[in-house]
Amino acid sequence: MERNKLARQIIDTCLEMTRLGLNQGTAGNVSVRYQDGMLITPTGIPYEKLTESHIVFIDGNGKHEEGKLPSSEWRFHMAAYQSRPDANAVVHNHAVHCTAVSILNRPIPAIHYMIAAAGGNSIPCAPYATFGTRELSEHVALALKIVRQLCYNIMGLSLVR
Repeated sequence: MERNKLARQIIDTCLEMTRLGLNQGTAGNVSVRYQDGMLITPTGIPYEKLTESHIVFIDGNGKHEEGKLPSSEWRFHMAAYQSRPDANAVVHNHAVHCTAVSILNRPIPAIHYMIAAAGGNSIPCAPYATFGTRELSEHVALALKIVRQLCYNIMGLSLVR
């Protein structure tokens, strides 16, 4: 698919997350696999102001387009694609309920059939690490080798598709 169409889908996903109350302000981020890297939301721009030209390309080596700043969480998005060759998109949000559950720092058990949609018997809760760090991306990569969704301690939910 061409870049502008993918960028538009990223923006539409961000706007829908806001509409559904899954994010507030500039929280959360969305990326899609593209060429040898990914397209990802920029840092600090409210979703309702995003245009296709704001979406940032980062190559497989982690180098982003000059003059554009990617989401501070780009490392864990890259780690997700590297650990899940079948993943085509990563969506991270700060839904209040997911964030509250993640504070327990325990996996979500299979008490509902939708847990199976995550690809395992539970949804793991990755240990806390400061946002944007290599440590967080390592936690994400490890968890996503097993399942397609995970909570982060204090940081909400991510999903790969």
